Amino acid sequence: MLKIKPEEWVIKNLPELDDFAAELAKKLEPPLLVKVSGEPGAGKTTLIAALLRQWGIAEANSPSFNLRHDFGAGNFRIIHLDFYRLKPNDLLWDILPPEEDYSDAIVFAEWPEKVPDQVFGLFPRQFVLKVGVTNGGTRQISINMA
Repeated sequence: MLKIKPEEWVIKNLPELDDFAAELAKKLEPPLLVKVSGEPGAGKTTLIAALLRQWGIAEANSPSFNLRHDFGAGNFRIIHLDFYRLKPNDLLWDILPPEEDYSDAIVFAEWPEKVPDQVFGLFPRQFVLKVGVTNGGTRQISINMA
């Protein structure tokens, strides 16, 4: 059961980000869609990489150019999507096919605002993770149900 309530955190450095990721990773279980939003350079991919490390996945980089990376994490899988470079004629159904079984997956979608909401209709459980940068250079992370 997803036990996440709307909250905000201020992250001052990478060790704090790793601590945050460790706590959040304990609460995530498939099937789940996590929409990750924020301005360019806010740290969306860095946060996802910190979460993936919690599940033993060390080589996590942005799927900006091929839009999707898949990882095995023991008894579930992780799909990392990045829609930043999505082109108008890219076939979303090739990236996130509706016939695929996502019951064993946690899906992280960067730049979800670039795709129609109906694409995410495959996921009854979802929330938004927003990453921002404050004037002092710290990261502000908020969680809200989608």
